Amino acid sequence: METQSNLLKTTARLVIATLIVIVMVVGKSFLVPLAWALLIALASYRFLTHMEEKVKIPRTLINTLFLLSLLVVLIAIAWFFYIELNHIFNDLPGMMGTMSERLEDISNSLKKYGIAIPDHIDKAYISEWANQHNDLIMNTISGIGLNLWNIILIMFYMFFILYYRELIIHFYVEKFKREERLALARDRFNKSLDLIRSYIFGLVILTLISAAMNFVVFLVFGLKFALFWAVFLALLNLIPFIGNPIGLAIIMMFAIITKENMLIPLLIFVALFVMNFLQDNVIRPMIVGDKLKINAFAVFVAIIIGGMIWGVSGMILFIPIVGVAKIILESRKESGVYAILFSELPKNKKLPEITNSENE
Repeated sequence: METQSNLLKTTARLVIATLIVIVMVVGKSFLVPLAWALLIALASYRFLTHMEEKVKIPRTLINTLFLLSLLVVLIAIAWFFYIELNHIFNDLPGMMGTMSERLEDISNSLKKYGIAIPDHIDKAYISEWANQHNDLIMNTISGIGLNLWNIILIMFYMFFILYYRELIIHFYVEKFKREERLALARDRFNKSLDLIRSYIFGLVILTLISAAMNFVVFLVFGLKFALFWAVFLALLNLIPFIGNPIGLAIIMMFAIITKENMLIPLLIFVALFVMNFLQDNVIRPMIVGDKLKINAFAVFVAIIIGGMIWGVSGMILFIPIVGVAKIILESRKESGVYAILFSELPKNKKLPEITNSENE
């Protein structure tokens, strides 16, 4: 009977997990902006509460000013990319001619070894391919979750979440009547706030530092549109494991096309590799640290699953979601043991040895 009961529990959990995934996929257009709004709202929860108590300004005005500040930042970023991409596209004909020359040189070199590759760029083929894959390109771009409609939804969600934020406290008080349960719920909520706030602000500072370091490297080696590529690579670094290699590959291709000396792209690659090593092993631990307290494998799985469900937004959002889920698991006796699977290996604690009972 006990085996049958455990089987039923496991089946029920799998069914619930499947339903949750289905709801997340079907409700993507609603849930992705809501998740972004909730993440930013939780990260700024204590700051806005402190400002409200200190300056004695009505909550509606504080929330409005905060949202307007975020909107200005987003508009500035969007305008920056618009201007820079416009310059790149204006320079595209010259880059296409340079690329044709590079391909011709490479083709002539490889023909000596019996390897045949195209020695020019077929512009008509590129245009035809772009038209055929236009939907795919637009879906990929919109998958980042920062189109105009999503930004409007995020702003509205954030306003209401921040305005009614005290309802969370009232909910805890009414739901958990016993003092020990209420204390546990408050501790869980405070830990989640600390985790999200530290993680988000740490990433913002790390992104700014990364953009500055990238900009210096690109300026030193004379890469065209240095500021654009510096910001582009820094933003891609927000996606662990995946973002940096993609950005590095794109920048290397651009450097190879625009630089006559092949040594320059190689030096850029070496400089970025050394810089990423310093960021991951020195700067990131100092600024971000182990805020999430989850292991690299859990982060990697969160990125893959998040990308499959919510696209690029999921790759970023699912990382703190896993961190909060770990906090919830740790706070419950019956599920606390499962939190070990998300944790790092203990540094000063010896792991128990697995013995064979048959040999004892």
